[in-house]
Amino acid sequence: MRSESGLRYAAMSDQGRRERNEDAYFAGEVAGYHVFAVADGLGGHASGDVASRMAVAILEETAGEGLGEAKPAAVLERAFQHANFAVYTYNRDNHLNAATTLSAAIVSESGRCWIGTVGDSRTYIITPSSVWHTRDQSYVQDLVDAGVLSPAEAIFHPKKNILTRALGLEVRVQVDLDERNIAGSVLVMSSDGLHDYVPESVIQGIAIADDPGTACRRLIDAAKNAASTDNITVIVARE
Repeated sequence: MRSESGLRYAAMSDQGRRERNEDAYFAGEVAGYHVFAVADGLGGHASGDVASRMAVAILEETAGEGLGEAKPAAVLERAFQHANFAVYTYNRDNHLNAATTLSAAIVSESGRCWIGTVGDSRTYIITPSSVWHTRDQSYVQDLVDAGVLSPAEAIFHPKKNILTRALGLEVRVQVDLDERNIAGSVLVMSSDGLHDYVPESVIQGIAIADDPGTACRRLIDAAKNAASTDNITVIVARE
């Protein structure tokens, strides 16, 4: 667990039941901001682990070059487009179809938080009385938005892993950008190995009750106890 400028955070990744871990993450301080990211290489595509590591590395590099000179939202957009094109080029040069999700957050010392999302890795902002999270870009989320499924039903849907957007499959990608305030809240980021199996209320309870390191371990254990079949990656940050 790390503590910098008043923000305590921890990050953990577990291979789970998979033959290898195709998740990647970053948690650290860059140019006076806290930067966090979770990427989940798509298991049905060749070299998903390469794609996720590439996305996280490019995000860190772009943040280091851009923060302090450009607005955080613009840095996120640039980072996602650079990462997308790098994976796209890797695919073209190697005749592959690697892809990855990416959820990334840039947090200022005041608690202002800029979030970028492609795919179904999530960023949560949690308080004792509320839970907000980024919107999954997935087939099942479209059904939830249309009122065909409830959020509870979505957890058990057989097509919950089908994405409508991912990095690396087209020359450009549409990025969802959000701006929130995490002061007094807990920031949780996860790959779908957690939130596809663990109910929101359980994630909320663990995030609120524990220090970041303990919360990461308990969340991963909760996913395993819920029979998660995926890699599980979690970042927890709080003041």
